[in-house]
Amino acid sequence: VLLTSCGTGAGGEGEDGGLPGVPMGVTAEAGSATTVHVMWNALDRAETYEVYRGGTLVKKVPASDRMVDVTRLRPSTAYAFTVRARDADGRLGPRSREVRAT
Repeated sequence: VLLTSCGTGAGGEGEDGGLPGVPMGVTAEAGSATTVHVMWNALDRAETYEVYRGGTLVKKVPASDRMVDVTRLRPSTAYAFTVRARDADGRLGPRSREVRAT
């Protein structure tokens, strides 16, 4: 469903290539009792990535980074994360699939 609604299908791409795509290969794993490592694969045309915990933006990172440590979490608590790419024109692509870590 995310891929069909990302706006990059027929007629959705201009000379600049349309919106950034959906980040793929997203994983989340506990780094400590209060930290989760969120990782993803690089996307063409991404200028920055935004990492969300639930619906809340928790980190913005440059495109050269494809991993963040989300800190200050509660021990033994389940969290859900998604990643979005933003291009050089400031356009935000669709969310990745949700991944979970405790």
